[in-house]
Amino acid sequence: MKVKRKVGRQETKLEGKDKESKSIKANTFTAKRKDGKGNYSYLEFLRVKLLQTFDIKEATRDRGNTSKRYWSDMITEVDFQPHQYLSFAARNKYNVYDGWTVTNYDMTISDKRGDSATLSYRYTRDSIEEIDAYFKAVITDKINATYVTRVDRLNSRNIENTFGLNYHKQCWLLGFEVSRTESLGTNSNMEKDTKFVVKFALTGLGKN
Repeated sequence: MKVKRKVGRQETKLEGKDKESKSIKANTFTAKRKDGKGNYSYLEFLRVKLLQTFDIKEATRDRGNTSKRYWSDMITEVDFQPHQYLSFAARNKYNVYDGWTVTNYDMTISDKRGDSATLSYRYTRDSIEEIDAYFKAVITDKINATYVTRVDRLNSRNIENTFGLNYHKQCWLLGFEVSRTESLGTNSNMEKDTKFVVKFALTGLGKN
């Protein structure tokens, strides 16, 4: 297996008169692999992107003994796929003065049949801390089942459990879902709700 690295250029641009944006374009790593039959395939297994803004006006302002905050949050994006059926993703924001403000992670495992499982973590400081899971099981070539669960770690409660069953043909899909959710009501009381949903969709329209 051969690995090729594509380094994105660093970009500088002015945003108005007072801000300058510094970004490193996506650094991409691609692997070239050869199978037993001598055929080559390519896998883009790593992509990294950073973005941050510098406030020129704030940096030159006289604030006396008050500390200046001229750097914006650093936005980081990472996509890592070491295997065709395994992938990781991160979408985060880091404040150079206060630490991490947003952290989002996803891990997905799948197979050639189309079965998949995704585990996600969502965090926004003082607002959200959540663990989500999504599962899809292929029962036949026309029927699949799905399950979604979401857990609110800040309030120690399960906020969603959804089970779905889908039947699809070449140009249409019929689905059924049962969803149980929990949310904060108008009187600050937890309210539980159960929904039954029937879905019908036309697919493949406009394709040759």
